[in-house]
Amino acid sequence: MKNPVLNSTINTLALAGVLTVNALANILPINALNTGQVSALYPTLFTPAGITFSIWSIIYLLLLGFIGFQWLQLKNERVQSIITSITPAFLVSCILNMAWIFAWHYLMVGTSVIIMLALLTSLITLFLTLQKHKSSGFAERTFLHLPFTIYLAWICVATIANLSIALYSIQWKGLGLTDAGWTVIMMTVAASLAGYITIRFLKPAFALVVIWALTGIYLRWNNSPENLITYAAIILIILLATITTFSVRQIMKR
Repeated sequence: MKNPVLNSTINTLALAGVLTVNALANILPINALNTGQVSALYPTLFTPAGITFSIWSIIYLLLLGFIGFQWLQLKNERVQSIITSITPAFLVSCILNMAWIFAWHYLMVGTSVIIMLALLTSLITLFLTLQKHKSSGFAERTFLHLPFTIYLAWICVATIANLSIALYSIQWKGLGLTDAGWTVIMMTVAASLAGYITIRFLKPAFALVVIWALTGIYLRWNNSPENLITYAAIILIILLATITTFSVRQIMKR
């Protein structure tokens, strides 16, 4: 798809579909349950405090910026070349985002995990494609690279959460480990992934998203008997904050 107008139109319609479906999910709501009510049916320890999910507002605002940016850069061949390379993955991600909403609201937990893994794969593909193109200036960093760094980071967290809910729904016994123990393992996996990507690609925003998720878990279980989870959250937040600081310094040296 080398036609800039066609690419921009496809991306615009795809995002419009995502925003519409997500809005209707809570306005109607779909299957008489809003997204939060479905989550409440599966009270896992990994699910963060409700305020944490406000990050979706930031993600969608940045994606709207991505759409606006590509329309403003229709005559920029370099930018349009990048847009052409990521349009297929972006379109797939939007379709999967909408499909996940329906699976989630109709309580198809197993299906939602499969869709979420596919969504994660599409965003990884998009992210890695973008890494082949060095950003040129503030606008490209903000409206091409940043939206998908934050989106991918959150979907990494969401995938782990979705998996934990799927295990909860089938009453998985945890192979002898406590629920808190598995929650700490999942938190550590998320933090380790964030640390790797932040250092490997110098993407401090990725680590900040996972810090936000860990903060949400801390806030949910602070002043509760789940001390193991809150202590682990604090330790992982400090480690990621250190990695974030390191990556910022490396960027400033460029």
